[in-house]
Amino acid sequence: MNVALKMRWLGTACFEMVLPNKKTLMIDPYLDDSVSAPIASGEIKGCDYILLTHGHYDHVLDVGKLAERFKPRVFCSDVAATSLIESQNVSSELITRVKPGEIIREQGLSVEVLKGYHVDFAKEYKRVTGKALAEGGSDPMGEMKKAVAALFGSDRFPDQLADWMRWYPQGEQLNFVLDPAGGRRVYMAGSYPEPSIIEVAKQARAHITLLQVLPGNILPGLEEQTASLAIASGCKIAVPQHHDPLMEGARQADLTQLKRIFKEKTDIAFQEFLPGKWYTFD
Repeated sequence: MNVALKMRWLGTACFEMVLPNKKTLMIDPYLDDSVSAPIASGEIKGCDYILLTHGHYDHVLDVGKLAERFKPRVFCSDVAATSLIESQNVSSELITRVKPGEIIREQGLSVEVLKGYHVDFAKEYKRVTGKALAEGGSDPMGEMKKAVAALFGSDRFPDQLADWMRWYPQGEQLNFVLDPAGGRRVYMAGSYPEPSIIEVAKQARAHITLLQVLPGNILPGLEEQTASLAIASGCKIAVPQHHDPLMEGARQADLTQLKRIFKEKTDIAFQEFLPGKWYTFD
């Protein structure tokens, strides 16, 4: 018998889940510096586990605060683990380094680690603008900012961006399939919809897929691929994530075409979460 699983989306790729056994799990905690998070990290009431899809700042910045308060088990790539230890003073005793193909087993929960694929900003910049970024130049941060501004629709970067990019390298991209005892399977599809990852998604056999939808100007032209990733996962419900503004003034992704594809070509329910609202699945 399925038991209730509760979850809420907290902006970007951050989700908080209360598992059927009442343990709390966080994915990619990024709250205090987010422009769209509905709550601050201090409002989180409990945290037993943290899963990280990769090491970039907008997926990890609040790990240290949660680790200090709750001593959760943290599962992430080798690169992300090193940055958490060095830049946030997270105890290495809390961290388990994982790779695709491994299975995390905790009481009342198993998590399959699948391969992911991060968006290539240079490639997407050329696709969107028709222009190539300069490679190997003297100002790589300037080129990166140019790409982000064109793709996200804003050049209002956080003051700490250069430090965050240096302190928090991407590392290996991971996706996760959560299988809580008595609950619904959940696929954290925090990945660019690259064809090889669409094949990997077939392993998920999920009831709910937390589907990365690329923000700003990146999504147009990728709607079919994005829907294909959800379809491959076998899900009944697709929940978009990471489509909200990443910085002040950035564009919200236009989901109109993506929703049309789901409605006309699939029997998957495309369920948009209101940030901060709890949803229950049983």
